Amino acid sequence: MGFHLQNRNKLILALVTVFTAAMVLFPQVTEAGSKSAIIIWANSIVPVLLPFFIFSDFIKRTGNLEKLPPRVYSLAVACLSGYPMGARVSADMVKTGALSLEDGKWVLSYAMVTGPAFLMGTIGGFLGSSRAAAVVTAAHYGSALLNGLFWKTSSGTNESREGKGHKITERNRERTGRKAGLLDSFTQSILSGFRAMALILAYLILFMIGMQLLDAAGLFRLIGNETVCSVLKGLLEMTAGSSMLSACNISLQMKTVLTAVLVSFGGLSVIGQSVSMAEGSGIGMKDILQRKATHGLLAGIFAVFLAGIMV
Repeated sequence: MGFHLQNRNKLILALVTVFTAAMVLFPQVTEAGSKSAIIIWANSIVPVLLPFFIFSDFIKRTGNLEKLPPRVYSLAVACLSGYPMGARVSADMVKTGALSLEDGKWVLSYAMVTGPAFLMGTIGGFLGSSRAAAVVTAAHYGSALLNGLFWKTSSGTNESREGKGHKITERNRERTGRKAGLLDSFTQSILSGFRAMALILAYLILFMIGMQLLDAAGLFRLIGNETVCSVLKGLLEMTAGSSMLSACNISLQMKTVLTAVLVSFGGLSVIGQSVSMAEGSGIGMKDILQRKATHGLLAGIFAVFLAGIMV
C-alpha cells in the first residue's frame, strides 16, 4: 500500500513538474488560458453559483440539516448550488456520522449534479435554444436518479448511526448558535462561498492552461475534427467544452446529446473539485470518477430519446 502511494506521489510530482516547466516555456499560452478561464468563471459561473453556494451553506449553519433525510439533503443542496456541492455535503455527512461510508458513496451517484440555473441559463445560452436546454436538464436529473438505482447498495443506512449523526449535527448547531448569531453565520457563509468559487477558478485555470498547451503542441490539429476536439476538451473542463461544442457545425440534436454527456460527466475539473471537497471522508477519486462516468453515459442515452422528440 505504501509502495503504491509512493509511486502515485512520484507520478503526481512528475506531472506537476512537467506542467510547470511548460507554463514557464510558453508564457503567452499560459496567459491566454488564464484569461479564458477567468472570463468563463466571471461571466458564466459566479453569477449563477455564488448566491446558491452562500444560501445552502447558511441553511446548513442554521441547523436545518436534521429536518431533511440525509439521502435527500445532498440532492436538494446540489440542485440549488451545483457542482461540486453534492460531493461536499455528502462527504460532510459521512464525517459527522449521518451516513455510513457506503451510503455516502451511493448518495454521490445521484447527488453529484449541477443546478438548473446553470443548465437553463448558461448551457441554454450556449445552445441558443430553451428546448435543447430543457432536454439537457431532464437528461441530467433523470439519469442521476437512474444512476442512483445502478449504484444502489444492499446495505441501507443504519438507523442508529443516522440518529447519532443527527445528534452530532444538533450539538454542533447548538455550540455554533451559542458562539455566533445569524449575522455571523451569514458572514461565514459568504466567506465559504467565495472560497468555493476560488477553488473552482483555480481548477478552471489549470485545465484551461492545459488545453491551451495541448492545442499549442498540435494535438487537436492532429485530430482534425472540431467536434471530437470540443468533446475531448469538455471531458477535461465541462463549461469550456460545452461552449466550444455549441459553435461546431453539427445538428442541434447532436449538440444537445453531447452536451448532456459532458455536463453529467462533469469533466476532470469538476471531478478534481469534488475530490478536494470530499477529502478526509473516505470517498476517493475512483469512487467519484466511476459514478460520474456512468452518469454521463446514462445522460447521453436519456438525451438521445428526448432530443428526437423535443429538439
